[in-house]
Formats: sequence, structure tokens, C-alpha cells
Amino acid sequence: MQQDKINQILSGDLDAYEAVVRQYQGMLLGYAAHRLPDIDAAEEVVQLTFIRAYEQLNEYQQERDFGVWLCVICKHFILTELERQRRESRNQEKFSHALRLRVGEEMANAEVENQRDSLSALRECLKNLQTQATSVVRLRYEERQSCQSIAESLNRTVTWVTSTLSRSRKVLRQCIESRRSEEATT
Repeated sequence: MQQDKINQILSGDLDAYEAVVRQYQGMLLGYAAHRLPDIDAAEEVVQLTFIRAYEQLNEYQQERDFGVWLCVICKHFILTELERQRRESRNQEKFSHALRLRVGEEMANAEVENQRDSLSALRECLKNLQTQATSVVRLRYEERQSCQSIAESLNRTVTWVTSTLSRSRKVLRQCIESRRSEEATT
């Protein structure tokens, strides 16, 4: 850049600096955009570069290429931005991990509590089933007998056992849901 243009800028001629910005803006934006993950960060870095260059213009040495001088300033801001992004990413990962742990613990605790409540409700609801239905449910789910084995031990058909289980599950589900909704309203 010519010394007279620098003198104009140093004397406060903002139009001269605006011309410099227009001349080098595309080059710097390409330089920054190539090194940064998003265009917004690149535009911010270029803006900061021009501000810093204006503030340090009296330190510019005429024998250096002005574009290279701007790139050196821009590189400093790029490195700073990349470090900021890495730090932010690490912080987000730490926060996300801590949040997942906390939410996971709360969900596990809630699930355990939910299972306890459901089991308690199931025990109460089993008392309301007819005796044969209660026997079929206990044989199938507590003793893990097959429907065929239950049918043989009760001298019934497999169809009767599966129908009884189906009806019993439906009655138990409705009873448990009813108890849980009652608990929620109290």
C-alpha cells in the first residue's frame, strides 16, 4: 500500500480506509472461510482484522505486502476463534455428559419408583381377580409355566388358558391405571 494512502488514513480519512477494506475484504473472507467452520465466524474475524489493522496502521512497515500483513492479523483472530470454538465444544460436551448422567439417574430413580408403584398396584389388583384367573396368572407369570402345561394341570384347553390370560391382563391393566390415576389426583 502506498505511504500517502496510509498517511490519509492516519490523518482520519475514513473514505480512504473504506477503499482499503473493499480492496482486501474478499481476499480476507476467502482466507478466513477456508480455515473456519462457518461463514459467520469468518465474517466476524475479517471485521476484527480490519479494526485491528486500523488501530495498528502506524506499525505497518512499507516494505511488507499489505495483504500479507492483513493475513497475519487475520490468522491471529482465526486461531483465537478456533480455540474459543474448541473450548466451547469441550464445555458443551462436559455439560452434556453431566446432564445425561443427571437425567439418567433421575429417570432411573423415577423408573424404579414407577416400577414399585406398579408392582404394588398389581398386587392389590390381583386380589380382585376371580380365583381361577388369579391361579392362571400366577402359574404363567410367577412360575413361568407354558399355556399347554397350565391347561393340563387345570384340566382345561389351551384356548381357555390364553383367553383367561388375555381377559385377566386387560382387567389388571385397567385396575392399575385406575389406581395410578387415583394416586395422581390425591
